[in-house]
Amino acid sequence: MKHIRRSAYEIILPLVGKDEKKIEGKALLVNGLYGALDIVEEGTAEKLRQGRIEEIPLALRERLFSRGHITRKEPSGEFADVRLLSRIYKKIVAAADLGLVIMPTYDCNFRCPYCYESHRLARGQAWLQQKMSPEMMDAVFGAMEKMKAKGYRLKDCTLYGGEPLLEENRDTVEEILRRARGMDLTIDAITNGYDLDKYLELLQEYGVKQLQVTVDGAGEMNDRRRRHRDGLPTYGRIMENVKMALARGISISLRVNVNRENLGCLGELMEDLSARGLAETAEAQASGEGTFSYYFKAVSEGEDSPTYVTDREVFAALLEAGLTLEEAAEKESAYAGVASFLISAFAKTNFPVISPGLCGAEFGMLVIDPAGQVFSCWDQVGTEDEATGIVDRESKSLLYGLAKAQWRTRTVELMEPCKGCPYLFICKGGCASEAKRVHGSYFREHCGEVREICDYVASRAAGRRWEETGEEELSLSLLGPLSRLTEKEREVLMRTKSQREMLDILLAAGVKLN
Repeated sequence: MKHIRRSAYEIILPLVGKDEKKIEGKALLVNGLYGALDIVEEGTAEKLRQGRIEEIPLALRERLFSRGHITRKEPSGEFADVRLLSRIYKKIVAAADLGLVIMPTYDCNFRCPYCYESHRLARGQAWLQQKMSPEMMDAVFGAMEKMKAKGYRLKDCTLYGGEPLLEENRDTVEEILRRARGMDLTIDAITNGYDLDKYLELLQEYGVKQLQVTVDGAGEMNDRRRRHRDGLPTYGRIMENVKMALARGISISLRVNVNRENLGCLGELMEDLSARGLAETAEAQASGEGTFSYYFKAVSEGEDSPTYVTDREVFAALLEAGLTLEEAAEKESAYAGVASFLISAFAKTNFPVISPGLCGAEFGMLVIDPAGQVFSCWDQVGTEDEATGIVDRESKSLLYGLAKAQWRTRTVELMEPCKGCPYLFICKGGCASEAKRVHGSYFREHCGEVREICDYVASRAAGRRWEETGEEELSLSLLGPLSRLTEKEREVLMRTKSQREMLDILLAAGVKLN
């Protein structure tokens, strides 16, 4: 028995029921490496905590062993599985994906005080008003055609800024939309919504079905925070534009940025949305209208800022505003990410999705500015020193610098503090932009509030699931298919450059990839 131990990636949590009371006698085991979620007796969980594994009944011990909660592997052996799962994701799931983000301009008709792009204002109005030229569009989409010909997957194009949907940029945007449709790309946009009415016919013509629009409160609160450069009120116009977009079949995801200034006004905003008839429903599509949803996210600010708030404070404010726990977890961005992962795992239709990086910045996202500079993270735009490449007009190709390769190394198996962390595939190293703000480098880890949020959501989601179904195994475990791999197959997976060879081995072992 001395060779069997608790997994280094084990998380042991209380189970909380619908009444927000601890479910006595039960506990939740979460294995952050293999994605296994299991309900056990509280006494069993305590024996795991104390390392008294030999006292666990044999049948239960075998179950926990098969799920990855206990193991005969040394920590180095478990970390070998971390490296293997990370490589599988990077070489198969994400290797060929491209996420195209195009900035028609850096200019914006708003002057939001918390905007992370505020540095661009110092560059002057002439620089701000540059638009992506037809020649640069030729080069961008020519480069994308070449990437697709090489086998890369490119399905989407997102318009970003600055403000991509400025009234004065309509011709530029139309040309981008035309070229994107020519490549059969799904098109969406991130916009402040102020000039949206000038684009509705165009967006409908080119099949744009999804927009993200930002407001920061109802009425005057939004006008104070989402400031028009000419001092004009913004909220009323934005909301009327949202309703017109929905009527044309364009779905809207409303983002609400929150800090200390508007933390107490979230209930007022939700009441105003309801009064405007903007109830969340998927049924609207049946009548040809777009769907509407909204969510909240804490503004990225330093802890020394007087307006700084945490995601947990935003979550608490939503509860205070009258949302149920489930509703608040769905509406607060950080909580929603964990809840979505758990809901998917509970379905048990596939193995838990294990990613070693938080977002497209670590993988295939390409944010291309009007001059053809390429950035891996959209928080970097406008800072030439952070560019990872350029679009070459003559060759119509992407030319990368060494910084692009550096972004590929920002994954949990390569960041020292993450290697032995039980939350590594839940946190995924955290946000690179936040790491830059806190540590001065994009290539550091950023834990933030992930542990606390994960523990809170997992305890309650699993508790409610157990109360409803009585299930003890709440997810599939990746340990099963990994244990079917031979040493030779593992060696091949870690060294081969052939996706086909990797896929054949994984499919034979029963690993399904999305």
